[in-house]
Amino acid sequence: MTVKTIPFGPLASNMYLLSTDSGCFLIDPSVPYEHMGDDIPSKIDYILITHGHFDHIYAVDEWAGKFPQAKVYCSPKDFICFEDPSYNCSVDFFESVTYSTRPLDVNNLKLEGLTVLNTPGHSPGSVCFLFEQGEQKIMFTGDTLFAGSVGRSDLNGGDEKQLLSSVTSLKTLNPDVIVYPGHGPSSTIKRELVINPFFNL
Repeated sequence: MTVKTIPFGPLASNMYLLSTDSGCFLIDPSVPYEHMGDDIPSKIDYILITHGHFDHIYAVDEWAGKFPQAKVYCSPKDFICFEDPSYNCSVDFFESVTYSTRPLDVNNLKLEGLTVLNTPGHSPGSVCFLFEQGEQKIMFTGDTLFAGSVGRSDLNGGDEKQLLSSVTSLKTLNPDVIVYPGHGPSSTIKRELVINPFFNL
């Protein structure tokens, strides 16, 4: 598996391009297509969304239009974020934004080597995507888990108790899992067990 990280915007949200034996994935389509320059992928099979906040779906309509064969997946608990600026939180930061894309239920996505973990708390529909191929184990955590911290739970639909429960569930994963968060640098479960105060509550 190969991963390319593309941070973008004032909140430095991470968009990821992932290539696996199961296909080519774009995870959290936050970067405008024209911003990619020479890094535009030749193919995208799936667009996966960890949660519906605007800084993670900012360019979803654009990417879905450029790659109409790509299927877009999100938790149904965050479908409302595509239609309601108060749930995608754009109204809280700069302007009201809505999207025409209508995603599919990520819980119905069945691919070899992919496990969808429902991890609510940052938003009702927050999920993590765990990919395993050979000895490689990588996980995209959105704003549930960061390197050394966790996401906030005070936005519309957030729930601190749920978030802490979700983070606790991630502690049981293989320590060799590489973590790619929605903001900031990558980490591993092993490292988070040592440095992350929320792993030791």
